[in-house]
Amino acid sequence: MGKSRLEAFLPAAILVLFAGPALGQTPTSGDRTEWSLAAGYGFSVHINHGRSNERLVLIEPAFGYMLSKRLEYIAEAHAAVYFSPGGYALGWLPLGGRFYFGSGGVKPYVSIGAGFGWTDLTRLIEIDRRFNFLLQGTLGVRGKISEKQSWSFEARLDHISNAGTALPNLGLNSVVLLGGWRFR
Repeated sequence: MGKSRLEAFLPAAILVLFAGPALGQTPTSGDRTEWSLAAGYGFSVHINHGRSNERLVLIEPAFGYMLSKRLEYIAEAHAAVYFSPGGYALGWLPLGGRFYFGSGGVKPYVSIGAGFGWTDLTRLIEIDRRFNFLLQGTLGVRGKISEKQSWSFEARLDHISNAGTALPNLGLNSVVLLGGWRFR
């Protein structure tokens, strides 16, 4: 299996690993849907041979549906503005999941997401096409404000690539720190 195929199937494989134990738990009571808005600042990281040094602002509105007390389905919109040489990335990540650890008012979590998007960053060596695929992995913490609201803080690895449809397909990788608000 090539690297691009592995990148495409990794989020689904992780969800399958966590789904069995999580779905066996009792679902949360009341309304199981929520909306959220997260925003943050990030910078490119050199996981591959890319050499771009991008800075970006990322805004991610999202919809969540609690499948159990620990597992949540997530669908996110992706809007990023890059500062040098300047550009944007817009996308939709309909395949996402978040797994919560612990219990109480503050809960750590891990999440993944996969989707697609459009960008004008084709002048960067890491991006070869306007249409790209988006992958993201997140470590975060969520704190309860009230029964219907909570805050979140997370560190996210954001990957944009064409999944091998054009070479060299390095992909643009960024680390983004996001703060957010969630509400029911």
